[in-house]
Amino acid sequence: YYCRVTVGKTVTSPLSLFKAVYCKRKVHCYTPKPCYRKKLCPKSRGRDMANKENELACAGNLPAKLHNSRTHLLNSSDSGSSQTEGPSSKYSAFFSEVSQDHETMAQVLFSRNLRLNVALTFWRRRSISELVAYLVRIQDLGVVVDCLPVLTNSLQEEKPYVSVGCCVDLLPLVKSLLKSKYEEYVIVGLNWLQAVIKRWWSELSAHTEKVEDGNIHILKQQLSVLWEQENHLTLVPGYTGNIAK
Repeated sequence: YYCRVTVGKTVTSPLSLFKAVYCKRKVHCYTPKPCYRKKLCPKSRGRDMANKENELACAGNLPAKLHNSRTHLLNSSDSGSSQTEGPSSKYSAFFSEVSQDHETMAQVLFSRNLRLNVALTFWRRRSISELVAYLVRIQDLGVVVDCLPVLTNSLQEEKPYVSVGCCVDLLPLVKSLLKSKYEEYVIVGLNWLQAVIKRWWSELSAHTEKVEDGNIHILKQQLSVLWEQENHLTLVPGYTGNIAK
């Protein structure tokens, strides 16, 4: 500073010049750097600290946000499940009621299929007497209804392997069919009776003394008893009443 004031004058002492130069360098080199750092460092620190504070604040709120979002998702899933469970719960009683006898029905159909396979074996071997004996032994009207139309067709075609004795043995089962509450069973029994009467009408309408086969006498008596017991079928309207007449 002393040298700046005395510019243009002769310097008498080299020590003072050295001190002036040293001070000038010291002032020129040392003072700007702290000023530069003092101006910029607080700004950078403020931004960093602000970012860190924001990050910490966000991190602190993150669990709460996650909890809220999770709660919202769970509530939405519960509402969706309740909407989907509504119709199913509505018809659950209906389905349980329908399926409660499903296993029993499956067992009945399985056993019926086995019996029909046995009857089919006798039919393929043309063992009609064994087939009739089998039907009489099992006493299953469902199997009888399935097998009787085949025998009815054989009677209509006058096949020789269906004898009068087979018809005599089958007549009690047909009588049970006529007493059934199912109209289909009644129609099957009446169709078989009609085929039997047409097949042996000449023997059934002849005098008893001229008939040599004893089975014709038994069949005629059975038909008479059946007519006395089941003549009310003629009063049934429709196809069933017409066949009975």
